Amino acid sequence: MSKIFLLAFFILSSISVFSQDAQPTPSPQPSPASLETILNEAAKQSLTYRETFKDLLATETKTFEKYKKDGNADNQTKVESNFLVYQSSKNGQTAELRNVVKVNDKPIPEGQERANRFLGELQKEKTAEKELEKIQDESSRYDKSVRISGFTLFEAITLAENLRPNFEFNLGGTENYQGKNVYVIDYRQTKKTPFITVNEKGSNEQGLKADYDVNLPGSLKKADKFLQGKLWIDAQTFQLLREERKIVVNAATPIVAQEMIFEYEPSQYEIYVPKKIVFTEYSFKKGSDKNNFTTVKNSQMTFDYSEFKRTNVDIEILDDDGSQ
Repeated sequence: MSKIFLLAFFILSSISVFSQDAQPTPSPQPSPASLETILNEAAKQSLTYRETFKDLLATETKTFEKYKKDGNADNQTKVESNFLVYQSSKNGQTAELRNVVKVNDKPIPEGQERANRFLGELQKEKTAEKELEKIQDESSRYDKSVRISGFTLFEAITLAENLRPNFEFNLGGTENYQGKNVYVIDYRQTKKTPFITVNEKGSNEQGLKADYDVNLPGSLKKADKFLQGKLWIDAQTFQLLREERKIVVNAATPIVAQEMIFEYEPSQYEIYVPKKIVFTEYSFKKGSDKNNFTTVKNSQMTFDYSEFKRTNVDIEILDDDGSQ
């Protein structure tokens, strides 16, 4: 089973929120900014996003697609959930909590009762780690072969203070994206870091970390794996509008093992919030030379989100017999 977990073990300090123009008309062409300025300002906005993206509720539709060897979709499963950005009372850490309400358009029996009971039980966990584990198990109980956690919580992870030194960035220029002028930046991981792991144990040190699990043929298990991708950054607000992120395996010819696409849109909370996330996993096929491989699409998971709204969750603490 492929697993992806994005976690942060630190408390964010108060930071300013940059206002943004949510009008659909194109904004004026900005004065060129240096790459360093863009990265610094975008990093500030990324922190603002993490601080603001809490206690928000939306409807999430998660679509799983499995592909046959000929590239055609074999089957599809659709899971609809009430998606909540849950903030732990134990350490302030956020988590993605999904209350599944439908599978393939069929309602889950007693779904709301289960959700109320689960929230109450969650508060009884002794540690934040146990709380997070329980949330992940509950939220992914209808998932297929891929288990993903944290994609919505942390945007543009390569700009994090502990990760950025491990990447090379290049400003590709500006373009118009969804009616907004954006800076387009390519990035590439240049050295290993314990905060980004593929099929390895992650670091216990403080800081943002990303753990990936990739299915690889035996001859590639020890090959270097690294991240590369592209950022679309609003030229006025320095907020992220889109990211393409890939896990690349350094074979005879570098091969993309997984690909993630993140799309964001304006919200009423002065941050761009997730609109759609697409995760694609590839299978490896050995070529005529044992050191050469090609890939075919193995599976794809698409997350679609409704409008995010702020919510106050009333949690009922239940006794062991189920009474209040």
